[in-house]
Amino acid sequence: MLSYRIRVHPRARHVRLRIDPHQGLVVTVPRAFDQGRIPELIERRRDWIESTRARQTRLRRRIDPALLGPRPLRIELPAIALMRNIDYEPCNRRTLGFTEHGQRLLVQLPGRDPDWVDQRLALRLRRWLFERARVYLTPLVDELSRETGLKHRGVTIRSQRTRWGSCSGQGRISLNARLLFASARSCRYVVVHELVHTRHPDHSRRFWRLVAELHPDYRQSMAELETVWQRLPDWL
Repeated sequence: MLSYRIRVHPRARHVRLRIDPHQGLVVTVPRAFDQGRIPELIERRRDWIESTRARQTRLRRRIDPALLGPRPLRIELPAIALMRNIDYEPCNRRTLGFTEHGQRLLVQLPGRDPDWVDQRLALRLRRWLFERARVYLTPLVDELSRETGLKHRGVTIRSQRTRWGSCSGQGRISLNARLLFASARSCRYVVVHELVHTRHPDHSRRFWRLVAELHPDYRQSMAELETVWQRLPDWL
């Protein structure tokens, strides 16, 4: 039997299977779903699960090892054409040190339990990513709002596990900080997608017609975003 993790989502209407490169098989189910049916559903999708895992493995093998692992040697953010090399050095302090000098990040590693150090490093790298995302994504939303004439009521930067963005009924847009690992073009598409939701809250034909008008190659961006999930670094 294939191993899996269950995620109960209050707004889910159907069972959804997702292969996460870090968490493995994740099964999202509605709150009232009979979880005893999950093994049967997984068995029915076994061929898809195994082929998807194999494709993910091939994709991960093509990634530069310097970008992977709990202590990466480099971070690349294509959306903003930013690259930082990371230098590590031991220190006598009890806390992890983290500073940015030009094109490099300096991490001072305390002599403590390695798992604890890796967890603290992951937290600090995520905070650094959020800072970059706020500086770049918030002005991008404002710029595209002016360009398209689609108004919004604020921007929130988050770290969703399954969504690149969302738009509330009040017109507030949430964007995933992980978007910085996509291309600038695909990043723009997500912002346009969410701005269009301020006019069309569903995914109706009118919604997609406006998306196509504002971002004609949206299908290519959607395809690219699917692969970005598989290339995300381990510290995320």
